[in-house]
Amino acid sequence: MSWNDTLEQKLAALSSVEFDYTETTDIRRTSQLDLGCTGIFTDATVIYFEIKNITYLLKENGRRKTAQVYTMYNEVLTALAEQTGGLLNCFSPTAFLLIYPGKEESIKQAVTAALKVVYALTETYKHYFSSISNVEFAMGLDHGHIMGTKVLSDYGTENIAWFGSCIYKAIRICKECARPFYVGVSGSIYHSLDESLRTTTRRILGIKKSVEMWTKVTYQYENVKKHLYQSNHKIPIIEEK
Repeated sequence: MSWNDTLEQKLAALSSVEFDYTETTDIRRTSQLDLGCTGIFTDATVIYFEIKNITYLLKENGRRKTAQVYTMYNEVLTALAEQTGGLLNCFSPTAFLLIYPGKEESIKQAVTAALKVVYALTETYKHYFSSISNVEFAMGLDHGHIMGTKVLSDYGTENIAWFGSCIYKAIRICKECARPFYVGVSGSIYHSLDESLRTTTRRILGIKKSVEMWTKVTYQYENVKKHLYQSNHKIPIIEEK
């Protein structure tokens, strides 16, 4: 049988059945996925993390240094995702997707994680990136329903393709963010945050004051005017005693 006959057989089999899925928050158990028309479905808060100036990095630092910084970012994001209850997915050569399954409880997890990522990359581990000039990154967050389907036959979670409107909204929000406002969240996430993630204490003219952690920004999404909220706040990756 020729390769195109084999392909046609596979497409005929896939197109003749209804896509099936399992509802679960245990998205690490990829054994519940088969190649084909099966998926996993969950509520989740997603973080879209993007290296924004990858072409500049290639020009100024070369391919090896650029690949090195991507690998190092992958290690930082993987470690923090695991430590904060999330799952990392290599989304593209310039971006990562961090997934926090669950309903409202996942929002606080994801926002806290995003602010910890900023601290990790700009404070705790910044000396490891000192030989790589001017890396720019940003994150966009939204919450909603997502579905994942396996694209390779192994059990690696990085080989799941994810779909959901909240992912594409997070991507759009990310485009509005840049240093020092590394993190942007949708209006629905912002209004779900408790006081501990809405305000912080800062010293102003020698006096400690409670201040808003987020700045409201207007942007266009699907030809509709919406609001997102950006922050330049950082949370230490290890809590101060």
